[in-house]
Amino acid sequence: MDELESVRHDAIRALSGAVASDRMSIDEFEARLIQVRQAPNRATLDAIVADLVPSGGYSVPAGLVPVFPDHAALAPVEPAELLRIKTVLGSSKRAGSWTVPYRLQLIAVLGEITIDLRDAVFGSDVLDIELHSTFANITLIVPAGTQVENECEERLSNSSHSTRSARGVNPLGLLVRITGRVVMSNLEIKEKRRSGDEQPSAWQRLLGRGEQ
Repeated sequence: MDELESVRHDAIRALSGAVASDRMSIDEFEARLIQVRQAPNRATLDAIVADLVPSGGYSVPAGLVPVFPDHAALAPVEPAELLRIKTVLGSSKRAGSWTVPYRLQLIAVLGEITIDLRDAVFGSDVLDIELHSTFANITLIVPAGTQVENECEERLSNSSHSTRSARGVNPLGLLVRITGRVVMSNLEIKEKRRSGDEQPSAWQRLLGRGEQ
């Protein structure tokens, strides 16, 4: 890596640190990222991130990837109104038996997020997911039979919805609505049965379905 590319990489890390600590909006991050990638020299790069870098040089705040305590997802209480999961230059995953909030906000920048809802507990028959993804990979796994409405604005991105594992499964009555913006990212939605057995999912048990 030559010197200019090294400085460009440091500038991207500075931008990522700013968006991770809520000092910069996603829109501003995307605009500056384009400028950084097109900058022809170090002077231009320094000017783009001058307000983010201390006089001593480039730095990235510690703790770029917030870690949510386990009890925030697993507590057997009324679902939270909103759960926000953000990852920058890292990865985050939610799986197993956890209480899903009424609204889920996912923010991924140069990272990846996996949300597995197969064994989750729901407090409503509608889950709204707000997604903001930039140069990231998002995987959403829902119980087989879930209705998914993907209304994301996509820019230079790919999205897919696989129902291969849901063949022959009746609709659950669960609706997942996805909104937001996906930029230069990959969004993969998968419908899957419970792994390992044919027992009804937690969502089916909540509705009283699957009982003999």
